[in-house]
Amino acid sequence: MRWLKYIGAAVLLIAFIALVVAQGLLRASLPQLDGDIRHSGVRAPVHIARDARGVPTIDAATRLDLAYATGFVHSQDRFFQMDLSRRLAAGELSELFGPVALEQDRKPRLFRFRRIAREVLAEATPAQRALLESYARGVNAGLAQLSGRPWEYYLLAQEPLAWRAEDTVLVEYAMWWDLQANGLRREILRRELNARLGGPECAGGWKCALSFLYPAGTEWDAPDVAPESRRALAPAPLPDAAALNIRAAPAASAAPAAVAGAPSAGSNGWAVAGRLTASGAALIANDMHLGQRVPPVWYHARLRTAAGADGPALDLNGVTLPGAPLVVAGSNGHVAWGFTNSYGDWVDIERVPCTAVSAASLTTPAGTSTALSVAHEEIRVKGAAPVTLEIKSGPAGLLLKVDERAHACWFGSWLAQQPAATNLNLLDMERVRSVAEALALAPAIGTPHQNAVLGDDQGHIAWTIFGRVPEDTGPTRASGRGPWTSAADHPRIVDPPQGRLWTANARVADEPRALQLIGGQVAGLGAEYDLGARAGQIRDDLLRLSGPATPADMLHIQLDDRAVFLARWRTLLLTLLDADGVRAQPRRAEFRRLVEDWKPAASVDSVGYRLVRTYRDTTERATWDMLLAGLGVSGDEDTLLPAQFEGPLWRLLSERPLHLLAARYPDWPQFLLAQVDASIATLDKECSALARCTWGARNLVRIRHPLSSALPLMASFLDLPPIELPGDHDMPRVQDHAFGASERFAVSPGHEADGYLVIPGGQSGHPLSPYYRAGFQQWAHGEPLSFLPGATEHTLTLTPN
Repeated sequence: MRWLKYIGAAVLLIAFIALVVAQGLLRASLPQLDGDIRHSGVRAPVHIARDARGVPTIDAATRLDLAYATGFVHSQDRFFQMDLSRRLAAGELSELFGPVALEQDRKPRLFRFRRIAREVLAEATPAQRALLESYARGVNAGLAQLSGRPWEYYLLAQEPLAWRAEDTVLVEYAMWWDLQANGLRREILRRELNARLGGPECAGGWKCALSFLYPAGTEWDAPDVAPESRRALAPAPLPDAAALNIRAAPAASAAPAAVAGAPSAGSNGWAVAGRLTASGAALIANDMHLGQRVPPVWYHARLRTAAGADGPALDLNGVTLPGAPLVVAGSNGHVAWGFTNSYGDWVDIERVPCTAVSAASLTTPAGTSTALSVAHEEIRVKGAAPVTLEIKSGPAGLLLKVDERAHACWFGSWLAQQPAATNLNLLDMERVRSVAEALALAPAIGTPHQNAVLGDDQGHIAWTIFGRVPEDTGPTRASGRGPWTSAADHPRIVDPPQGRLWTANARVADEPRALQLIGGQVAGLGAEYDLGARAGQIRDDLLRLSGPATPADMLHIQLDDRAVFLARWRTLLLTLLDADGVRAQPRRAEFRRLVEDWKPAASVDSVGYRLVRTYRDTTERATWDMLLAGLGVSGDEDTLLPAQFEGPLWRLLSERPLHLLAARYPDWPQFLLAQVDASIATLDKECSALARCTWGARNLVRIRHPLSSALPLMASFLDLPPIELPGDHDMPRVQDHAFGASERFAVSPGHEADGYLVIPGGQSGHPLSPYYRAGFQQWAHGEPLSFLPGATEHTLTLTPN
């Protein structure tokens, strides 16, 4: 009928108009790339040149103008990302997203980071405050220059809030949160296990049996010292039945399910001395492993000033963090640097017996009362009434957790709470001209603790900690009461004889005092260092280099996905699945055949690798849960696996003590065979057939925009294309779904034109920008892109009014 045609035409017209309006709103928030814009925020013209991938080169007359222009481009390309970072740290996401973000906000709001950020800013030098204020003015000017607000705010029906200087400090606290917050949960579990274990005490009040579950080191340790001078760490003895008897424990018959945690923050970084490189300068390689998202964590940029009143000219290249006016990792032409997260003792946790917690006190089992101080924080919630968060503190720090069943109150302190632990001194790396100068700065740099690898144009290399380290190594070191290390005793390794340094979140130092300064009370329990398998594989790759090292050699190591770590697990499986193990078990026989024919790499086409990895993970989870059940730890607790549990796990499977095996298994071989069957059952749910269970199908990487899950019809428009990628944990090429290399680079200072830098996505956070996905395919396929920006395609000039 004719009227139906009219209605249909009208609907199509309305849809077309809506589409045009939506696209118009989207395009309104695209930045201007060419021309001349007058701004009162700069004192001299600033030129912003962009290459084919949108990487900017910013040329300014002064450092303040450079900060202003950096804020300008950050806000135009990445403001929503910056906003999420400051809100994450401050616990203010609910104001943007509503009640759905309330539980997340409660966690960081407990630490009151916005209040601390204001203290940090107040204690900054006048020059640093001026720089952050200039950056904030640039951010807000960049927002105002857009024809429309950033597109995300139309969808959220919100106006973006102006940027303040303190927000840059909050962006730094967002990194503290990402890199160290899990340490609180891990330390609570460690102390809970210590309280439940029997047997004698060792140093620091820890039970000796705990040092078996949390070893100071394993056979995978790869500290940065020559093998002939390396200090061997003796393994802790197995706990005897008096300390831990799983077989006699009533709870051991029903082990809890392990609580799956997010991958620990980690990274790879290494340095090669100039005497071993093709350029004669040191060579620095770095790939920081973080959760991957759209847009990427980092923003590639070149920042330059001319020589003048500010001092010598600056030429800074590398990755910046949107929200901050500096190069975080890269090169200043004289010194290059990169980071990996440094695990250590940065938190204090105390378990206080309690039977009740009232408004302002707690009651102990003896009936005594301990006063608590109380503060209140208001969390604003979009579309709902504000929520008041009550924050209680005692002599041992913040009240983190109340376990009514166990009559325990958990209090904690974190170095991040101390204003003196955070500062803007990383800015001083811009002007260092040697490794020696960088090492002199290191003790005063206030960031989340990082293993810094350094190299200069004269060929010197070093490792140190960037992050303030307390001299106190006792139980109250995170309170900030004591002095900090100085250049005289801050951990470092300089120009080692082997001409190579490597760090992959494992133990780097070998000297006892350095280990104590990093590990504090938990130095004897491994300090949550990574296992070391990845570091060992990097070390071996570096030591095998035969000719003068080049950036191409560094990329080859970063992409190394050989299954060195899992090789012994494959051997265990083949031994276990002998004729008796597969008799009358056709699925086990098929499993064995695929494992025997494995491709020894985490490559996308490897079936055997996936099977071995699944078996290893299943066995690890089952063993850890069995131990927890024997100790009476319920599955609803934060049962994060110790980072170095591979050592104790392998000893259990090798020595097979019966008192550490749950009673439902007659012996260890039956336990191990049960894990084969459990692995097959898991894989049957994931694959149509074992022979089709490739690693690539398991490691399908989906890098998503934060809003795409709420907008499924726009997901393909907002997200990067899903892709199967090689890589895993415990090898140099780390990739676990959307967790992996947030950047890859290698550079020799003074030879930046020979280096490379890739990030997993484009410079822009705007889906209509040609730079939204630029560089992603090169990152995914392990291809290098120039460390320096390419030829100029667009130039925008900011001119003073």
